[in-house]
Amino acid sequence: MDFDMSTNSRYDEKVENGELVLAKKKENERAGSKPEPEKSKGYKAPVIYKTFAILQEVARSPDALGLMDLIRRLGYNKSTVYGITQALLELEALQQDPSTRKLSLGPLCLSLGKHSLANVSLTETARPFMKKLSLTFAETVFLGIFDDQGITITETADSQSEIKISAPIGTRIPIFAGAAGKVFLAYLSQAKLTELISRDLPQFTPKSITRKEDYLSELKRVRKYGYATDYGEYLEGVNAICVPLPGTGERIQAALWIVGFGTSFGSEKMKRAAKEATACAQEISFLLRSP
Repeated sequence: MDFDMSTNSRYDEKVENGELVLAKKKENERAGSKPEPEKSKGYKAPVIYKTFAILQEVARSPDALGLMDLIRRLGYNKSTVYGITQALLELEALQQDPSTRKLSLGPLCLSLGKHSLANVSLTETARPFMKKLSLTFAETVFLGIFDDQGITITETADSQSEIKISAPIGTRIPIFAGAAGKVFLAYLSQAKLTELISRDLPQFTPKSITRKEDYLSELKRVRKYGYATDYGEYLEGVNAICVPLPGTGERIQAALWIVGFGTSFGSEKMKRAAKEATACAQEISFLLRSP
């Protein structure tokens, strides 16, 4: 039996006015079908579709394109194409040759593509290590990335046990979610950390750390020992350890964490898991830096 963290736990909970609200999924989503798009608003932002059509046309062309090339190929009026391309030039999503006035993809698109490829490379590199950790400790292993809005699970290696913790790839969890949240927050700049921790800390369970002084002390411990622990602080009866993946940027943007029920994933096993996960994280980082 799977304990699906995406539908039966706080992996889908949001904190609203200090209270936890469970965001339950629709039956058709749980069955694997796509949810019906919202029809009430009726606004589909046509300019967004046209913007991406222009970017796709420029990307597909073997040669740089001029304004009139785009107008002919896409059938949009001149003012629309001009307005969108000017905005894309300002954002550096497009760049323009000063002599020919022809357009090609700009640094922003190249940067986005680079980050996308980096995430694919990270997942492929980490996958065998995650499977090894899952088999060694008979628990579920997650890989995730961080942004200012939360943590996204990008890969999983489920435990082979009949009863296990699980969550689908793409699941979003809160910034302060257990061990993973501690690792990502521990390596933020002081200014960014102060900004995030200025709000009230959420209480997911009775064991959640809600005093800011205690939480900051916990982050110091993470930086000192190189890994974070969670003893039922995010999900009742569920423990976790998390290690950062060094060398993924100016701040830690990716991490590995191992999750299990407190009955099977106790303190001694967690210490061994943290040591092994740290070694795996260092090897993954080394492979990612290798040419």
